Amino acid sequence: MVLISVVVPTLNEEKFIERTLEALQDQTLPKHEYEIIVSDSSSNDSTVEIAKGLADKVVICDRVSAGFGRNFGAKHAKGKLLVFIDADTIANPRYLEGAKEALSKWIAATGPVRALEKDDVLLRLFFRYWSFNTRLSLFLRYPIFPGFNFAVRKSVFEQAQGFITQDITTEDLELSLRLCKYGKLGYNKKMLVYTSTRRLREISVPSYVANGVKYILFKKCHSWSEHRQDFSQIYPKK
Repeated sequence: MVLISVVVPTLNEEKFIERTLEALQDQTLPKHEYEIIVSDSSSNDSTVEIAKGLADKVVICDRVSAGFGRNFGAKHAKGKLLVFIDADTIANPRYLEGAKEALSKWIAATGPVRALEKDDVLLRLFFRYWSFNTRLSLFLRYPIFPGFNFAVRKSVFEQAQGFITQDITTEDLELSLRLCKYGKLGYNKKMLVYTSTRRLREISVPSYVANGVKYILFKKCHSWSEHRQDFSQIYPKK
């Protein structure tokens, strides 16, 4: 019986998706207890072809939005528990075991985050800070969960009507804050992921942090396109 549905939103992720899905296949949780759903936003590369060889389901939507892609995948989920991981994120082998444990106690949960690439010390330190900040936010009862490491009970997710679907960078933050009214959220150390630093290379660490603070204080934020335009000169892509 499927207990957990893992939703991976994608758009032209042929460089990352195979490794991500292989990590999800290689879990300590028995495979019959979970399914892997790739929710693709009409990729024009080989993402879908690769995913079909490794995922249990591949569903295609025609809208480019991380929030919409996650919601679309969740609509096809059999499990009572939902896990959202991005296409450039590698789950620790005990990740789903940790998610199962966490959601038996809390309505939603997250875990530690580390940088996938090791060539930028600043970004590696930033993700260490991110994990500390997440735990602190839970202590302060103002949870900040990343969309690439987000587990939630399906019943609560549906009650909350899922992620907002506009082209913004804080759809995950917005949902984690909104979930507080439905119950307690938690943190499980087994839910460790390694995520790519590529988005922070595109928009810069200062921009990313400032945007989160802006949302927390004023409920306003940039879109991804605005981020890239504003900071492309001070933190060029590698």
